[in-house]
Amino acid sequence: MKIAVYTQSGEKKEAKEIKLAFLDEPINPALIHEAIVAQLASRRLASAKVKTRGEVSGGGKKPYRQKGTGRARTGSTRNPIWTGGGITFGPTGEQNFLRDMPKKKKRLAIVSALSSKKNEIINIESITVDKTKDFAKLVEKIAGEAKSLIIFPGLTEKNVLPTRNLKNIKVCDYRNLNVYDILNAEKLVFVGDSLNKASEYLGR
Repeated sequence: MKIAVYTQSGEKKEAKEIKLAFLDEPINPALIHEAIVAQLASRRLASAKVKTRGEVSGGGKKPYRQKGTGRARTGSTRNPIWTGGGITFGPTGEQNFLRDMPKKKKRLAIVSALSSKKNEIINIESITVDKTKDFAKLVEKIAGEAKSLIIFPGLTEKNVLPTRNLKNIKVCDYRNLNVYDILNAEKLVFVGDSLNKASEYLGR
């Protein structure tokens, strides 16, 4: 297959023929779905928390005598059946939503996602700009206003800093590719030889 190639200044060159087997792998929607569910679940934070009967205020005194009132006996207003009492099985704030996948399945899911996006792959020889404004102009020149994932051969602070305030641009290196970011991007921009390195890393 052929992919569009650009110089470091954003000028388009002649399309390059590439032969990478992983871009012709069959797409596996079930595996991609499993990877995305696992990834989003692992990002989830346990932000909700309620108080148990041991944490709510009050209830130090027995509300009324044990016998003779005709009511059910009770020892504390912190009892969960009382209004204002503790919650029995509520969220604790310590839940772990992590879902793991075997490494082989993760890589197969990434391969499948890349294969589904092979027509959106762009190659740029290098990116040397270090200002946000210049970085945005360069990406707009090669990818338009499309949501872009920039994949570097190696990620440094110099690559990350110019993109922190850019809404539609995300950067990573070939070792940190993930299914969600690949599918969420409209254009995949591989810098230098990062596409070949990704192929080697994924064992394809």
